[in-house]
Amino acid sequence: MANINPDPHRYGYVFVPLNRITALFSSDADAKAAVGELKVLGIDAGAIDVFIGEDGANALDLAGFEHGAVVRMLRNLESLTVQIAEHTTQDAERTLRTGGIAIAILMDQRESMKDDIAAVLRRHDARAIRYWGRWTIEALDH
Repeated sequence: MANINPDPHRYGYVFVPLNRITALFSSDADAKAAVGELKVLGIDAGAIDVFIGEDGANALDLAGFEHGAVVRMLRNLESLTVQIAEHTTQDAERTLRTGGIAIAILMDQRESMKDDIAAVLRRHDARAIRYWGRWTIEALDH
């Protein structure tokens, strides 16, 4: 089973989902179908985090409200300098607060599968599909 609303900040605030592909879904059925197909593709369920609705938004704390002034200040700086991150973060927050779903797939030695994973997500109407690398954020929803 995928990890549902895990605490990504257990060891300190996670500013970006490094080495992960993320995607947003409006439909629960689409998200479930995508996770099922990812497992068939060979992605271990433990490598998939699923964030659902308000609880998911609170767990992610994308704005950093629960993590202090420094994190909020860094988020504000990010909004001025890294537009794709800002738009993705805002879209994720809005999606979750309106009952949608966000997923994050840990790539860990599976970077060669990026295109296959993105294709699965697109087939199930995901949007804002991103790969978060060490120095780049790559849009995969084309």
